[in-house]
Amino acid sequence: METATHNEVSGGKRLTSAIAFLFLGVAVVATVGYTLHSVSADSQKKTYATVNGSASVDGKTLPHAFITESVFPDDATARANHVNRTNTHPWPFYTDEHLVLPAHSLITMTLRVYDGGEKLNHDYFAKVVGTVDNMMTVDGQQVSSLDPTEVQHTFTLHGLPTSTQDPLFVNVPLPKVQDADMEKNGSHLVVFSFVTGGAGEYVWNCEYPCGDGTYAKFGAVMGQNGYMSGKVSVVNG
Repeated sequence: METATHNEVSGGKRLTSAIAFLFLGVAVVATVGYTLHSVSADSQKKTYATVNGSASVDGKTLPHAFITESVFPDDATARANHVNRTNTHPWPFYTDEHLVLPAHSLITMTLRVYDGGEKLNHDYFAKVVGTVDNMMTVDGQQVSSLDPTEVQHTFTLHGLPTSTQDPLFVNVPLPKVQDADMEKNGSHLVVFSFVTGGAGEYVWNCEYPCGDGTYAKFGAVMGQNGYMSGKVSVVNG
């Protein structure tokens, strides 16, 4: 009788533990879902690519769209270049968070970049990937990669693998401005083109470790939308 009671108590404890674990799992999933929803929410206005004519890519004629933005090391450099944006933190930033691009189009993106840099965590992100011919121009010169120690930031566009939208991956390393040139408000002009597929939702981020000392310098600014990460919407029409 005592043994049966002991087994019943043990079974009750296991049942209680299982229910508690189940509720904990639900709470974790709900928290993650809420966090992802919050991160995906728009906090800044959308910046739209402008279609201007057409272009031939691999024998196909596509609408040709253009979009421009800048990367600044701080607010002072931005203001010196007539860009005013209210920032919460004194961090480097891209000027536009949410980019909207037309589907099935050639996108030419122009970046004016003003920041310094050090060394990438991984040499892969020093390569140009996913652009037309895997090339970009830096100050008018075509290049396919940079020295991994000469990168200020990267523009890395990607999405989660899914059967509901076309894959899209672009990585462009941005050349750093030397310290002496930064004092003179120096910059580089980077231009590259890539082709979009169907409509979908993607993200962009920087893969250069420009954050604080946490998470291998991927903390702080690296996890903040509107600074070193944001959204890309590919839309029809």
